[in-house]
Amino acid sequence: MNQKSKLVITLTAGIAIGAAASAANMLPQAPKKAGYVIADVEVTDLAAFQAYLAKEPETLKPFNARTIVRGKPVAKEGDTPKGSIVIIAFDSLGDPEKWYSCPEYSTSIPERQMASKSQVYLVEGVPQ
Repeated sequence: MNQKSKLVITLTAGIAIGAAASAANMLPQAPKKAGYVIADVEVTDLAAFQAYLAKEPETLKPFNARTIVRGKPVAKEGDTPKGSIVIIAFDSLGDPEKWYSCPEYSTSIPERQMASKSQVYLVEGVPQ
């Protein structure tokens, strides 16, 4: 096989690979599922809880997470929770678990537990 034939084959293969990759990028992607942390928090030691709360935003930054709800709920059905409801949104389904387990946050969990009564849930969001 001469040099010219090798070049033609190499270029043809490159074009085919590029076309296949481009076509794959045009396929519809499955909608990304968000992840959420939902907590019902009844503060029992305000000063200690505020110290915990001051650290929380920095632990969320690496996960591009944001607190979207923090407040006292108004019950329309059922019992009104004693505490506040907190909802933290994450871009992907796996991120809440990664955040909850990361050393930056997990080391502060005992502080929250000592300063409040809380129920914390990791929840899958609906595709956006």
